[in-house]
Amino acid sequence: HSFSLDNTRTMKTTQKNNNNNDAEEEEEEVSGEAAYGQTTHLWSSVKVLSIIVGYCVIGSQLSVVNKIAVSDLKLPNTILLLQFISCCALLGIAHGVNLIQISNINRETFIGFIPLSVAFFGLLSAGMWVMKSAPLETFIAFKSTTPICFSIIDYLFLGRALPRAKSIMSMIGITLGAIYYVNGDVLSNATSYALCVVFIIFACLEGSIAKDTINRYKMNSWSRTFLMNLMSIPIAVFLTWFTGELSYARKFEDVNGNALKFTNRAVLALSCSCVFGVGMGVFTMLIRDALSTTSVSVVATCNKFLSEIVNFFIWDNHASLDGAGAVFFIIFCGAFYEQSPLRKKEKVEIDETEALLRKTDS
Repeated sequence: HSFSLDNTRTMKTTQKNNNNNDAEEEEEEVSGEAAYGQTTHLWSSVKVLSIIVGYCVIGSQLSVVNKIAVSDLKLPNTILLLQFISCCALLGIAHGVNLIQISNINRETFIGFIPLSVAFFGLLSAGMWVMKSAPLETFIAFKSTTPICFSIIDYLFLGRALPRAKSIMSMIGITLGAIYYVNGDVLSNATSYALCVVFIIFACLEGSIAKDTINRYKMNSWSRTFLMNLMSIPIAVFLTWFTGELSYARKFEDVNGNALKFTNRAVLALSCSCVFGVGMGVFTMLIRDALSTTSVSVVATCNKFLSEIVNFFIWDNHASLDGAGAVFFIIFCGAFYEQSPLRKKEKVEIDETEALLRKTDS
């Protein structure tokens, strides 16, 4: 396989200093199916359900505050740069006061995370540009088509079986809802739709590379989030300079050359987006460890329910009631999706890998 097998067990060794001696103790950490069990029904495990709820609550609110921040300040790449910097700063402070543990960041993991960092930044940048030029419903509708793409990727590269009939109908319903929405959407233009297509491409690349990277490198979610944001900073600086945003930002102007207006709403939205970005990064790593790429994309689609409710009441730039109805239909269909199991051959290979790891440790 060109990607690591999904739900592969990972192990790490941590060293603890004892006051009386320098003995080293080994402890084992598991992830994927070994840590969360069978997750065909996403709500059957309390641990997995807790991760999903946290992911949805933070993610839905992050979409709204990002939309407000980008619309008010109109510096999408600069906002991303600030989010990356604030995330690294907050996690670094938390590590410094021993609230969290950031570890295993070395040359090997740094090089290994380069493809993911590029795809990750491309995905966030595409998402920012979509939210800048299109209603939130347009973004949600196009994002709803990603589970079909991921189900194919899961089968070809990540050792999953093809979706069952119920899940196929669920994904078809999601796609039909998106098509219905686009046909009745009069608020977007060709540029917005083109940016949405770019977003879907980056979403598929980033999701697949992320699952493979998480399986390969033994790191906790705090460390992965810190490394991802740290590596994204130079990319954001380059893109901000390349697009000319940096020169506008230095003059406190937006991309249209208008003076920036730091209203209370804009400042609050920007501050919340930086804080929510930290939580979203951590929960994204957790949910990708627990679920397949297709399941993650289905959850990511359904978590827009809260975004849609908040967006409808506080934002003028939203679709009609028919468009909103299509979005709710998409979310309804997504609720019936069931995660495909690993193929038998892949299960045998995973079991052999785990046995080899145990033998090597002993």
